[in-house]
Amino acid sequence: MSKTNVIEWTNVGPDDLVWACPYEDIRWGSVVVVHEYETAIFMRDGKVYDILNPGRHTLNTQNIPLLTRAYSLVMGYGETPFKATIVYVALKQFRGNFGVNTRIALAPSSPGWRTECQAHGNYFFRASEPVLFLTQIVGAVGRFATLDVSNFIRSFFSQEFASELATYSASEIFTKQREVTQKIKAGIIYEGFKQRGLELLDIKLEGIQTPDLDKLGKEDPTYGAILYNAIMKGNDTEAARIMERIETMRALGKSPAAGIWGAMIAVPQALGQQPPQPAYQQQPQPQLSPPTQPVQAKTPLERLRELKQMLDEGLITQEEFEASKKQILGEVSKG
Repeated sequence: MSKTNVIEWTNVGPDDLVWACPYEDIRWGSVVVVHEYETAIFMRDGKVYDILNPGRHTLNTQNIPLLTRAYSLVMGYGETPFKATIVYVALKQFRGNFGVNTRIALAPSSPGWRTECQAHGNYFFRASEPVLFLTQIVGAVGRFATLDVSNFIRSFFSQEFASELATYSASEIFTKQREVTQKIKAGIIYEGFKQRGLELLDIKLEGIQTPDLDKLGKEDPTYGAILYNAIMKGNDTEAARIMERIETMRALGKSPAAGIWGAMIAVPQALGQQPPQPAYQQQPQPQLSPPTQPVQAKTPLERLRELKQMLDEGLITQEEFEASKKQILGEVSKG
């Protein structure tokens, strides 16, 4: 292009963060238009020189003094056209989407019990220091392309958010979601954004899933309901005990002798109660082990009877009975 009379960022999309004017041959007297919530930065050879705020600017020695001085030292003022890159940075608020997958502790006092946690939502930010943003993020990306810059920011946010989320227990995340989110926002992520010329305005969690616990609830709704009840109450210690007993029951389940009696031992122990003892004990008699039979899935009626038996024996509370019963009946209605 032989000359440039008006330089302006046009057709700006709602998600556009940055744009570089494709023409680097700039003429003195050209007009640079900077809209609201934008700033224009003059660069040459990778170095930042001058900044233009919103308004209509006719290029002269007064509005780009640093670049003028640099050219005067090299070739004298008045050389036209001169070489420069004009980069526009949007200053409005932006929304980014994120998704993370990390491991969280089931209870702070039991770091050995951990489960998978998936979270997704939105984060809101803006460029508070355009020059710092340009040098730290756009410079790191190496291109003046919104998609690449957005992906860089998302990757940084997701990595830091996952690290912070992993410091909380499952019950804290589920029962104090907003409080946990605000603590994470005010922590290392906020400082990390600030060091890169960005201000983190807010974080909104849209969903949290624990695939391991969801799978457990489907495989054995009785234990799953009791475990979720403990987590939702914020009782980390009880949740860890229940999880330990569930693992024990899984091991017992490999034996044909494991059944309702095994459950009646494990569940009350998980709830801090004494398991019932049989009225009499038979002397063990040697016998051949029967061939292992495939474990048949219990019908909803059988599961309800077991729950009622556990309630009658005082092995679970009325609240836990009602929660498990509701879940079982819900599965029946869906089927």
